[in-house]
Amino acid sequence: MFKRYQGTILNTRLLNQMSYPDPITSRGQVRVRDKLGTVLESYFVIEVRRERLLPDVMDQLWRREKRELMKPLKVRMGMDEGEEGIDHGGVQQEFFRVAIAEIMNPDYGMFVIDEQSRMAWFRPCSLEPLYKFELVGLLFSLAIYNGLTLPVNFPLAFYRKLQGLPVKSLSHVEDGWPALAKGLQSLLDWSDGDVADVFTRTYDFDVEGPWMNVTVDMHKIGRDDAWVPAHLDLDYFLNGYTSTRSNSITVAKKTPGCPKNRNAKTQLSGQDSEEVAITTGDPRIPESEVRPAAKSSVTSEAAMVTNTNREQYVSDHIFWLTDKSIRPQFEAFGKTFFTCISRRAPELLTVSDFKRLVEGTQDVTVDDLRRIATYEGGYTWDHPTIHDFWDAVQDFSPEQIRLLLEFVTASDRIPAAGVASVSFTVQKNGEGDERLPTSITCYGKLLLPAYSCKEALREKLGLAIENCKGFGVQ
Repeated sequence: MFKRYQGTILNTRLLNQMSYPDPITSRGQVRVRDKLGTVLESYFVIEVRRERLLPDVMDQLWRREKRELMKPLKVRMGMDEGEEGIDHGGVQQEFFRVAIAEIMNPDYGMFVIDEQSRMAWFRPCSLEPLYKFELVGLLFSLAIYNGLTLPVNFPLAFYRKLQGLPVKSLSHVEDGWPALAKGLQSLLDWSDGDVADVFTRTYDFDVEGPWMNVTVDMHKIGRDDAWVPAHLDLDYFLNGYTSTRSNSITVAKKTPGCPKNRNAKTQLSGQDSEEVAITTGDPRIPESEVRPAAKSSVTSEAAMVTNTNREQYVSDHIFWLTDKSIRPQFEAFGKTFFTCISRRAPELLTVSDFKRLVEGTQDVTVDDLRRIATYEGGYTWDHPTIHDFWDAVQDFSPEQIRLLLEFVTASDRIPAAGVASVSFTVQKNGEGDERLPTSITCYGKLLLPAYSCKEALREKLGLAIENCKGFGVQ
């Protein structure tokens, strides 16, 4: 990546030295100069509005040439809304923080969050088009290529899949789905009789879709069989069509929030507990070969999990969880994830190191910040205000420490290179108990007024780190 970066800079300098003695007048010459404009640019610039950040960034990433993406990134964010951020690193971090937070929001429809581990995963049966997952993969690639950590929290299974490693044991999923892993391990460890009598678990896989829950009989649908594709038409999904050529799955209406179909009688408009059969095959099946599911058509219940098949059940459940149910979304994401980085690069890392490279680490302490801190503008390590500052920070919770780091650097993560790579400078910014601390995240500077007492400093610093948003560099 560094060699490509050097090559891009060298080519830019050489092209900038080219001279055009004659004025460009013809239409053909103008077209040539316009095409050269892309090459002559020193940076790949993204300009977004804070209120329309995702639409703006997706518009600007769509169909970009790879040579553009390989240039150093610069972000202009909120310029039309009065912000004046100068991108020396801080604006990029803020941009990715806001963008990723919006993308990972379960309400956006692309990812879900496990309630216990708080880790993200692809949403099965997502109604969002696959090109959005491609653009998210490209966004990840840009961040990694430019040395930025992302405010995400994915399980190790995510990074194993990106490295091409299998995800097939409970140890591979226990960090992302601890409750599920514990339950499946109990199923395997049970020795007091048959598990069918105690756990009463059927051989199926449950998927929580956007408007309905889907139960898949893993015996009837093989690992390589067609399943409900991510681009399944919503009307087709809600009408409960079934084909004689495909296997069937059970769909239970999810209330509240299941929209009515205004064009056709839907099997989901009856009782909440009603179940219907829908196709798991190709939605492009000719209409002549498709019949509406009868109102009384309910798929037969799956077989019970027993001592004999429980190991295969756990293996199939992990496969459906980490592969089958989210395959279209993950493949779309992976298609662009390696745009700016080599596919072979992650193979040089362990799974944990790969995760640390992408996400950084949130294990930051006051001692870490104190060790890397520098002082400017009249402050020194033994200044009374600096003593009060560290005394106040020493009482912070881990969450408040991360907020302080984010307030100063625009990221609450420590990069894979370690805390020594973080810039954390405390600069004097006048005096007065009524003033709030500010920061210049582009340079990693905390602008701290000199307060008369520790209590005033603690109050104002707490207000600043918990209510900060936007840029205002003069």
